[in-house]
Amino acid sequence: MHEQPQVLTPTEARQASPRRLNLRVLLTSLALAVVVAAILYAFVYGYPDSPIGVPEGDAPAAATAPAEPAPATPAQ
Repeated sequence: MHEQPQVLTPTEARQASPRRLNLRVLLTSLALAVVVAAILYAFVYGYPDSPIGVPEGDAPAAATAPAEPAPATPAQ
């Protein structure tokens, strides 16, 4: 009368693929992100004369210093 329930393996129950494609995609994208970050870091800090390099010293660069404030006009 009653049928025996079908016994499934964990992989069959999850409907997972043993090839682990998601893991490959995640690890590949993580490795690519680390490589890109390392290249950007090396470009910014390795070449201080580059347009996006870090200026030396504690003072801001002349191009980033604030302009002198305009003189106030008297109220009429």
